[in-house]
Amino acid sequence: MRPALPWIAAYLAILLAWALVILRRTGPTLWKGSSLAALNIAFILLSAAVAFLQGKSLNNATGNTIWCFFSIPLAAFDLVLLIISILVGRMWLVLGMSHGDTMAVLERCFTQTRASSARRADGYLVQCGGTEMIVSIRPTMPGVVSVRFRGARKSKKADLVRKLFGKQFHRSIPTPRFRA
Repeated sequence: MRPALPWIAAYLAILLAWALVILRRTGPTLWKGSSLAALNIAFILLSAAVAFLQGKSLNNATGNTIWCFFSIPLAAFDLVLLIISILVGRMWLVLGMSHGDTMAVLERCFTQTRASSARRADGYLVQCGGTEMIVSIRPTMPGVVSVRFRGARKSKKADLVRKLFGKQFHRSIPTPRFRA
C-alpha cells in the first residue's frame, strides 16, 4: 500500500483544490464527468510512467535479469480511477441551481435552437432531424442536478443544444483570462 499512498494523497489534494474553486463561484457551475475522466486518465498515465522510470532490475532464480516496476497497490488505485472514468464520463452535474431553474434553462435552449421537445416525467424527448435525443434531469442532492443527454450523437441540432446548454454555466475547470 505504501507506493500508492503519495499518489492517493496527490489525487485527493487535486480534487480538494478543484472543489474549492467550484465552491467559491457565485453563479451555477456545470461539472462534466469527462473532465474528471481526463484527470483520471492523465493520473493513470503519469503514475505508470513514474513507476516504470523508478523500476529496478531484479535477478530471478534462473539467473535472468528482469525489469520490475509493477506495484499491486498502485495498479489497484489506477484500476479504480479507470472504473470511475468509465462510470462518470457522460454525466453532467449542475451545481448551485435548483431543478426547476435548470429545466427553465434547458427550455430556453430548445427555444433558441428551435428544437421541438416534449416534456416527460424526468426530462424531455427532443426531435433532432430523423433521430431523437432524451434529456434526463434529476435532482441528486440540494443544489445539485444531474443532466444526461442520450441519443442523437451525430445530430448537429442535438450537438447545438448540448453546447448551448453548457455555455449557460461556469465551467468546472477555470478558464485562464488574458487581458491586453
